[in-house]
Amino acid sequence: MDVVKDFGEKIKFHRLKANMTQEDLSKGIISVSYLSKIEAGILNPTNEIRESLCQKLNLDPLFLENNKMQELCQTWFKHLLHRNLAGSIELYEKINNNIDYISNKQLLHLFQIHKLSFFLFTKNKTEAANQFEYLQNQSPDFKGSASLYWHKASGDYHFSQLAYTEALNCYQEAEKKISNEQIHLPEEEKMDLYYLIAITASKVRNTYIAIVYSSEALEYYRSVYNLVRCARCHILLGLSYQRANDYQKAIENYELAITIVKSINDKKALALCYQNMGKLNSMMKQTEIAIDYFQKSYQLRGNEPASKRITPISSLMKEYYNLGDIHQADHWLEKGLKASETLSPTDSIYVHEFKVFEQLIRGFDKSFPNLINEVVIPFLNEKQLVFEKSLYLKILGDYYFNNRKYKLAALTYHEANSILGTFNSD
Repeated sequence: MDVVKDFGEKIKFHRLKANMTQEDLSKGIISVSYLSKIEAGILNPTNEIRESLCQKLNLDPLFLENNKMQELCQTWFKHLLHRNLAGSIELYEKINNNIDYISNKQLLHLFQIHKLSFFLFTKNKTEAANQFEYLQNQSPDFKGSASLYWHKASGDYHFSQLAYTEALNCYQEAEKKISNEQIHLPEEEKMDLYYLIAITASKVRNTYIAIVYSSEALEYYRSVYNLVRCARCHILLGLSYQRANDYQKAIENYELAITIVKSINDKKALALCYQNMGKLNSMMKQTEIAIDYFQKSYQLRGNEPASKRITPISSLMKEYYNLGDIHQADHWLEKGLKASETLSPTDSIYVHEFKVFEQLIRGFDKSFPNLINEVVIPFLNEKQLVFEKSLYLKILGDYYFNNRKYKLAALTYHEANSILGTFNSD
């Protein structure tokens, strides 16, 4: 945009925002007709007039004239994309404190959309929920790239709520915006979206989509030597091939991931690799090897929050339970119950899982069917965790069968098998 016209449009925007007439702003500085020509981009005012107009509007000429806010926003968006916490926080405060200088409607929309991503990144759940609700009301006005980023941010929000099916739909809508509306998106942002699609597809066990998108993302991250994302893509591929029962390819990808994360000393990713290798060996009925990997994963997460440590704890509890070692299963159950005290039952499946296994390991009481039917299943339905629902229905079916409630057992097994059949047919 022409510099003269840009300045005039910004002056007009902030004048109207301040509920001032042209006469109010021009009084004591210039004539109304002169201001009218400035706002129309016809006249280029002197520096003295610029400063006087800005002073009357309580604006900083540097922010107004040099597109400072646009530069700050673009840098902030990059910090969020690259998961730079310190940079994201610092620039957010700076931009938010000078929000009045954003006169471009599209840029303002992009800032508000990225605020949702920022609140999710900084784990501010209350602000994220409020911002999501605000953006939903504003979304009909989002056009072009703002619409694309809104779908992507919506996917991030639903992912944080464990609503993986809805998250995947949002990410795929964002991808459609690139091709259908021919919106230009830098390659690194496009591949970030592909990576998110792959992760979310994996969560809902859509193996084909997970493999396709993680493979394409992996090719890009190899080309730019992003070893962290390369490792994550190999983990996703390993998990996908594992679910497709191609154990050899799963092992190859996990081993590649382990080699990479060890070279960059990424302990969190290494813990994830060991966790998945444990699952793979559990599926292959190699119990001792599975337990060893789960133990390694747990040890690497020793100093992390309960939400991270709880995954290997759960795996160890279930592995020992399936092995028939009730003493060790109870040991890990106790750790799980303690760790889950810090988690919300509305956000974490593990809170419910340990309550279920408490009865499986320590003995049932009459509340067990209600626990499954009235607490666990509604939670899984809300989060659309369909595969997990089939597993808990199988547990309930076993309970009914062992208590000679054969009709209830048959109905419950049938529902569980119907769900599993949808996954096996993919």
